[in-house]
Amino acid sequence: MSPPSTPDDEPLRRLEQYLAEDTFRIEQGREKLIDIGDALMTLRARMHNIDLGDDPGVQVLTQEMAAPMIDRIAGQVDRTDNVILDMEVGAGREEINGRHERVRAVEGQVQRTLLHPTVLRTELARSELAAKRGTGQLQRVSELVGTEFILLGGEAVVTLSEWAHPQAPYVFIRNPALVQCFAAWFELMWSLSPEVEAPEGSADDALIRMLALGAKDEMIARTLHVGLRTVRRRVAALMDQYGVGTRLQLGIALERDGRLARAPR
Repeated sequence: MSPPSTPDDEPLRRLEQYLAEDTFRIEQGREKLIDIGDALMTLRARMHNIDLGDDPGVQVLTQEMAAPMIDRIAGQVDRTDNVILDMEVGAGREEINGRHERVRAVEGQVQRTLLHPTVLRTELARSELAAKRGTGQLQRVSELVGTEFILLGGEAVVTLSEWAHPQAPYVFIRNPALVQCFAAWFELMWSLSPEVEAPEGSADDALIRMLALGAKDEMIARTLHVGLRTVRRRVAALMDQYGVGTRLQLGIALERDGRLARAPR
């Protein structure tokens, strides 16, 4: 028999009930969003005279169709492997995709990104990549990168329909054999490539970006590969630097100083 309840248990039971109800509503909302995404995909395909079929192994997608497709499937898998030739054009420039990508990394999704060296030439690209490293994304650089593609778990691949042409339409591949070929290709390039070198001063930038995403100290410590004490010491040092006494005040001070405003959202 369970122990008799006490008056102190009532708030706990109510909170647990609210949590269960909200969780159920969130799951229902997620299912509705998936249905909406499927409907939009079908409408876009019809507008562009693309026959999606019932379950084709390969589909041609416009850039407008590729971005929501990638975002939706990436939210359902435990890892993504991305090869980037150009960060200034293509489906990867969708702001909402980038924000969701960083949130998924904070929540524990394994993300590996392989970059062509030319990607690192612009300040905007370096800033975006630093934000993603701060949330735990693994990044390497290699001249072996010849075109773009993203592996969405073992489920699918999205790649350019024309080699090394970022403005081209995309191809969505679900054929298992082709997906495995892309996976093997990625693993070979990854094994031969060095890590992206983080510039000096990026440690605090990564910490600030994770704080802005609402990450807890434990998650920050795991993704930055430092101890929990180190995280708290660095947060305390930032608070001392800005002369504030709470993390809320620190966030306001960082926003005023432009350090949050410069971070991709």
